Amino acid sequence: MRLGLTLFAVLLAGCTHVVNVDETVEYKCGEKIVVAEYLDDASIILNMDGKRTVLTSSKTDEGKRFDNSDSHMTFITKDGNVHLGVEGKVYPMCVEIKK
Repeated sequence: MRLGLTLFAVLLAGCTHVVNVDETVEYKCGEKIVVAEYLDDASIILNMDGKRTVLTSSKTDEGKRFDNSDSHMTFITKDGNVHLGVEGKVYPMCVEIKK
């Protein structure tokens, strides 16, 4: 019985994956305010309209592209420019809000 519990604990510990926020940036995309939490696993959490959505990075030739196919969101950073698309709507270029 102890061996079974020990193995279970080892397996459970192996499944634990901690993701940390590397940087949090607030943007204004047209009239929309978006907070991007850049995670250390190359994904981001977008906070928009009271909802938090995880977007994963996808391959691109230049810049960084993050997508969530379920919520139809795309967030692209390239050459200092940031662009947001949600359900087919492309917002004006996002500008970082400096505090």
